[in-house]
Amino acid sequence: MGIWETLGIEPTDNPAQIRKAYAKKLKVHNPEVDPEGFQRLREAYDLALKYTRNTKRNRMSEETSLPERRQPDEWQDHESEEESVHLQPPRRIYELWHSEPVEEEQPNYDPPQRLTLFDRFLEETTREVDSPEEIPIPQRYDFTESYDHSERSMNPDDMVERFFRRTQELYDNYHERIQLENWRELLNDEAMWNVGCHQLIDTRFLHFLEEHYHLPHEVWKLLDSHFQWQEKSETLASQPSGRFVAYLNGQLNQTFTLRYHSFENREDLDIEAFLEWRSGALFALMENDWETAQSYLAKAHALYALDPDLIRLEGEYFLRTGNKNRAFYTFDQLIRLDPDNIDAYLYRARFYLEKGDVHDAIRDCEEILSRMPELWDARSLLGKAYLQLGEWEKAQEVFQEILLHNPSDIDAKICLTQIQSPFNRMTDPTANKQAKAARRKTLYALGLPSKLARFKQFFAIYTRRNIWTMIFLLLLHYAMFAVISMKLDMTSEQMFASLVNKFNPVQIKTMDELKQTPLGYQVEFTLTKASYINMLRVYDKEKHPEPKAEFIPAPKAKERDLLNSDTGYVSVGYLDQQAIIVITDYDHAKEIHDKQSITIQGTLKAIPDGEMLPVIANALEKRKHPHQSILVTDTYINAKPDLEEKGWPGSWLLGILAMISMLYYIRILREIPKTRKALTFH
Repeated sequence: MGIWETLGIEPTDNPAQIRKAYAKKLKVHNPEVDPEGFQRLREAYDLALKYTRNTKRNRMSEETSLPERRQPDEWQDHESEEESVHLQPPRRIYELWHSEPVEEEQPNYDPPQRLTLFDRFLEETTREVDSPEEIPIPQRYDFTESYDHSERSMNPDDMVERFFRRTQELYDNYHERIQLENWRELLNDEAMWNVGCHQLIDTRFLHFLEEHYHLPHEVWKLLDSHFQWQEKSETLASQPSGRFVAYLNGQLNQTFTLRYHSFENREDLDIEAFLEWRSGALFALMENDWETAQSYLAKAHALYALDPDLIRLEGEYFLRTGNKNRAFYTFDQLIRLDPDNIDAYLYRARFYLEKGDVHDAIRDCEEILSRMPELWDARSLLGKAYLQLGEWEKAQEVFQEILLHNPSDIDAKICLTQIQSPFNRMTDPTANKQAKAARRKTLYALGLPSKLARFKQFFAIYTRRNIWTMIFLLLLHYAMFAVISMKLDMTSEQMFASLVNKFNPVQIKTMDELKQTPLGYQVEFTLTKASYINMLRVYDKEKHPEPKAEFIPAPKAKERDLLNSDTGYVSVGYLDQQAIIVITDYDHAKEIHDKQSITIQGTLKAIPDGEMLPVIANALEKRKHPHQSILVTDTYINAKPDLEEKGWPGSWLLGILAMISMLYYIRILREIPKTRKALTFH
């Protein structure tokens, strides 16, 4: 195969066409995958470029002086020799350079274009001659004499170092750096086509770019076409920093590309400093570091405030930090500066829709769709704007078009369910029936289940997502129940009955029912002929740090300044012909004083050993109370919780268990909206 067949083009003396063909074939013969094919391609490329240079020199020589025409026989011989070299495959040419000449059969076709006979002649120093007969017949053109092998004989490490020197020189010149052709020329360096050098360059080049990354998007794409970084994305994460890998993917995928030509002619601008601050702001926004982003944006803004990409970064910063008004004005400014910025129109349309400026939002969406009809985010915004205006038919048309493109678009399905038919506002029963039927049909077409089916799905998903949390909560409650049982010295049955009693007190009408009721139970009863006996239950916290009840007359308690919200008021009243002691709060004591009768709830408790009963009996005797002879002396009813009940010493373990349970309850409650969102994908 000849050099032109290897390159896949017709013979030509146009170097640009040869380079284009070479670049195209290079995608087929990757040096790492097909080194032999790459070697043949490279040799053909070098020979083709050599051919173009010789052809140009021949033309210049022919214009000045032409040698005397040779005889036909002599011309024929030299033509044959010339063809015998240039029509051989590159591998055969290599063998001719390093072995004895071998006679070969002449090809049976005449190539469209051949090298001239004057290559060797034109390279030699021209000598003055007296007559044409003294001009020697030139020998066959020998590629081995003019082909420069110095670069191939260089040490691979030296070739790599020379390549990176060229790379550094190119990067240091900003105006040369942003030109794509300069990088294309760099990638045609001899070191890139040496298999050993290419591997070394591939390893080091990303680390070079990690510190020298201010390049246009088209340069990144060109470099990726040579190094295949996107195909090796899994191995990239272990080489440069994660921040740089994210930046690299953003540049290659065009999720956010920075431009470099907008200040190309600004000689008064410190471009490198500006680029550092701008990219630093981008990195900070990628990492949600708002303070650093604000600092970098301010420094870059001070250097050059009219860069569209910097203004967009400022808008992103204001948007993500919650300053929507500043974000709106920033994107509005960006549109005036860069009218072709689609993202700015999209952001502004969203702000208009949130502010209620629906017509402005529609205008921006239509502007976007006139340039990019397939931008579905803008189409969705347009449908929501129609929805706010009540233009149901237009909104339905937009969302149905979105569903045709993407049948699983949840947002479009939800918006379709919000579209109200004009029939829904009619009072005619027939029209309403038709509207409901049409709505059910729409829901069925959207694949949305009935309310009962959705509740079943919600319950199944919620249980599946929180099963272990529920099990752990049950165990926590069991542990709390056990702690309370041990503290109160009660069985599980007694604990359960006590819990029920908290919400359903025992109704007491006779003294026998009161005696049959367990201590600690809540009771509800009615006292008759009741009276407040001017005796108080008080707590002196200065005298007794631990809660300890004292029963003293009201004047004495007032004198000691012990009246507060914890004070209990002692009364005595009849229950089934017997007097019983009751401790209440102030309101109930006042009701007893005013009415001598009261219906109240309280806890049945045993009168403790100590001063309580003697003090109360003494007070009744001083007041000559008629009930002292038939007073119940073993129990009393506490309708005012005391400090001992509130404090319950030794409950720290129960408190810890209660706090842990509260955390798990919060987690379960937060799962409810998450499950509702998850339900939309089922």
